[in-house]
Amino acid sequence: MFKKSFIITGLFLLVSLTSFAQEWAEEVKAESASGILSTSFVQGSARSSSLFDELSLQVRLVDPSKPLKPIKRSPVKAPSLSIFDHTLYFATSCDGCILRLINEDGDVEYAIEIPENTSTITLPFYLYGEFELQILRGNYCFFGFVEL
Repeated sequence: MFKKSFIITGLFLLVSLTSFAQEWAEEVKAESASGILSTSFVQGSARSSSLFDELSLQVRLVDPSKPLKPIKRSPVKAPSLSIFDHTLYFATSCDGCILRLINEDGDVEYAIEIPENTSTITLPFYLYGEFELQILRGNYCFFGFVEL
């Protein structure tokens, strides 16, 4: 009787610890992918010493003269992404959106359509300096500033 209860208690503890370890691993993976472990990037400030910098994106209309669809009840949700070196990490889907990097002269330095199910994009290493990063989705342009 004592041996059975000891085995059952041991199995219960093993299952509990395994479950806890899996949940913890998923949280760490989600935090690192979404950049929660980092400090937000602020234009003009020094880069943080963390591994990932979360990009803070604003939104504007690509063509304000286009007629707008009826007003929705909720505002447009900006994509969530982080950057480390030349790699962008997407925490939210941007399937089919256009990613552009605009240099200080206002010229498009790099552009790509974001493929389906993409969680990372590595930018070309020849790009360096400060750029305006744009993600175009329909008539919306989400933009922020990055330093490569």
